[in-house]
Amino acid sequence: MTLLELLNLANKGYPDGGVATYYDEATGECLPEADLGMGDTLAEFIVIELSETFDLDAEEEAQIAEAIRVMQRAGDDITDVINSLEMG
Repeated sequence: MTLLELLNLANKGYPDGGVATYYDEATGECLPEADLGMGDTLAEFIVIELSETFDLDAEEEAQIAEAIRVMQRAGDDITDVINSLEMG
């Protein structure tokens, strides 16, 4: 699997395909921050995290497992923040 394929897969699950705004749809490279402006920072975060943890030499199953691990960890962090806010 290529990084572009992984990002496209993540983009399929994101509302309105917003993840694709933050990577080059021909190469999978992260777009320079200067070109992005203020936008959907969660979508940008997803692209950055998946790009930084992607291992081109790994088997596809391992690539997917790592992407899931990274996204679950981010979800856990967000859940912790929500819980803290709810407790006041």
